[in-house]
Formats: sequence, C-alpha cells, structure tokens
Amino acid sequence: MEPDIGSWTSECRGVKYATPEILAVLRAHGVRATFLFTGREAQAYPRMVSQAMANGHEVGCHTMYHETVGEPVYDVPVGGFILAEEIPARLARATQVVERISGARPVSFRAPRLFGSNAMIGVLEDLGYRVDSSFPAYFYGRDFLPYHPSRSNWSKPGRMRILELPNFYDRDAGEDRQGKRRSRDQWPMLRLKGAQWFARLCRRMMARVKTPAGDSVLCVYLHPWEFVAMPHSVRSDETTITFRPFLYENTGKPALRALDKFLGLMQDNGIRFITMSALSKEWDH
Repeated sequence: MEPDIGSWTSECRGVKYATPEILAVLRAHGVRATFLFTGREAQAYPRMVSQAMANGHEVGCHTMYHETVGEPVYDVPVGGFILAEEIPARLARATQVVERISGARPVSFRAPRLFGSNAMIGVLEDLGYRVDSSFPAYFYGRDFLPYHPSRSNWSKPGRMRILELPNFYDRDAGEDRQGKRRSRDQWPMLRLKGAQWFARLCRRMMARVKTPAGDSVLCVYLHPWEFVAMPHSVRSDETTITFRPFLYENTGKPALRALDKFLGLMQDNGIRFITMSALSKEWDH
C-alpha cells in the first residue's frame, strides 16, 4: 500500500480508488490478505486501513515513506536511501504510525523493492515483527520456502525468531537482454501474462518446491496502483520521466479481472490463501 508506481510519483490513486475494488474481489472469493501500508499512506488514508481491517485482512508495515532500508539489488536513481544507523528510528516510527492508525501492532513487514539487509532484519526482530517478506528469491537464485534467518546473513537460515517469507520466482525463466535476473520474478506477471498463465506458473513452482511433509508456500505480492490505469510518463518542474511498459501495461480494470480469475482458478485447485501472520503461526507449529 504505497504511492503510485513506487517512488516514481507522489500520487496515491491506487490506495485511494483501487482499495475498495480490491477488497470487493477478495471478499467475493473469501480470501484474506495482508495489506502492507507505508506510514505516510496510512496517515493520509486511514479509512482504507479501517476498510481493510473491517474486511478481516491483516495490516502490516511497508516502511514510512517507501524508502530504501536495505541493500539495492538493482539500480534505482531516486531510491530514497537512508543510512544504516537511521534504520532503527525510521522503522520504529513507521511501526508506531501504522499501529496508531490501525489500532493493532503490525507484525508483518515488506521492504520496498525487496531491498533487505542484515541491519533491516535485525531491527525488525528487535521491534517484535514475526514475519518479513522482503527476500528476492529471483536475485539469490534460492528456493523459496519460509525460513528463520541468520542475524549475520539474512539470506541464509539461522536462529532468529522472525520468519522470512521469500517472494517466489520462475526457476525456468532466463535472464533478460541486459543480463538482469528481475525477469525471473513473479511480479508483475499476473498483470502482464494473465490469470491462466500465472496460475500455471504457481502450480508448477509449488510442485517443484516442497517441504519434507509435502507442503508448498508461495508469496504473491501486488500493488494498489496496478488496479488503476497508470500513465506512460509523468512531468515535473525539473524533468519528464517515461516509464518502461511493464509498469503501466494492463493496469486498471484488466488487472482487476486477472486477480479475480486467478483467485478462482487457484481455489478450484484446492489452494488456500492466508495472511502473512497466519502463515508465521502455522509454520512454527
């Protein structure tokens, strides 16, 4: 739950206008999700926080201003970077804001753009978070089952209390023409490829990555701005930014229809949707 197109605009049409439509689709399928609010958007749109909670969804945290609180895994010229020593105060403030607006202490977190770090995961642990979904599995090339990270290396299993929930990727996809691994990420394939294609990807990955008990877990993430038609470019007093097509293609109603169809397809195959905090409880029991 963030500004439109991440940090590239200062508008929040997605949070403001798409949230009720997203809630309606989730309600139609009886699906509960985790809404990870930035502190700024929670303050600006408290009604959307209330609506999410009234519909039985979890409200978590997504930093204060959609700033970078970890180590970048790709280039972002305007990433809102902060110093490592600033991370504790910034995440504490974001947590306090989301708690004040929602009335419940957030226990689930996701770093903007999946830029995590040892410093970030240590602060989350100290703040009492139970689950984080910042691990970019496509970048590390690792399987995507949940794990408890090591405080000295958050990308590897260890003995921390917090549960790391990796964002799954297409293990069969290759690198793009620039040699980047982002083309393997599952986002934004639901919107670009459609519900049928994405459901097949999910089923294929679930069959390939299982626990010894035979369970599979996939973390699917989306943004509210995807469900409002996004512009091809934005202009400010100093510059004009032209977006790459993957940021605006099929945004708006096509994305909403894809989400609706995807949920139905997965439920028809016996797939269960749960919140991040519910997963953390089940995983450790």
